[in-house]
Amino acid sequence: MRAVEEGHPFQSNYFLVLDRLYDIMPQRLAKWKKRKASGFSKLFDRQGKKAQAFWVERLTAAYDIACALSYLHGMNVIYRDLKPDNVGFDVRGDVKVFDLGLAKEIIPSEMLHDGTYKLTGDTGSLRYMAPEVSLGKTYNETCDTFSFGIMSWQIFAIATPYEGYGVSMFHKHVIKGGVRPKIDPKWGDDITQFLKKAFVDNPKRPSMNEACDLLRDEINKLSNEGITDIVDASRKSRLSA
Repeated sequence: MRAVEEGHPFQSNYFLVLDRLYDIMPQRLAKWKKRKASGFSKLFDRQGKKAQAFWVERLTAAYDIACALSYLHGMNVIYRDLKPDNVGFDVRGDVKVFDLGLAKEIIPSEMLHDGTYKLTGDTGSLRYMAPEVSLGKTYNETCDTFSFGIMSWQIFAIATPYEGYGVSMFHKHVIKGGVRPKIDPKWGDDITQFLKKAFVDNPKRPSMNEACDLLRDEINKLSNEGITDIVDASRKSRLSA
């Protein structure tokens, strides 16, 4: 947020100044798919740097999304609508998670004995929705972990999860049957294990803090810059005039 009117939010002249989005995730996925189809990811030099950079680029996008969700959870806010249409990129490539229309602040004192909350069911986009939300059960912030797992799979595979599934088929096979996208072992053991834990049909999933730590480690292992340099570069957008 670059600027804000000092008046009351409900006044007619109230305004915010935000970064313009130059890309949204569906467009970025289409570009990645084109690069993959053109053989970009297979254009290895002696160290395989081109393919590795392409992978790190997608890991970094997932990392930025994870950190945004982790921040919201730290503020006791569940996002509840993670999907490609709600993720954008500014001119510098910094990730922007937007549209908090379905976000919900949770009250810790209202937590049930199992760590969940009684919240509105069937909230969000079905393709990315956690099973307990779709079924109207109690849930907590790990419903975002499930959504993040599905969207991370989409970023890594550069494919649409459950493509061709209708609503009834989705409910039968995914919500009730436990079908999940196939994980590519080439993504590494740590990512494989995280996605498996994120895909479970109950709220006992990893936290988004754990997702941030995992992706940070993966990027540090593969990138010459390291995540600190990448994040510092991202922060330049906050400091620029």
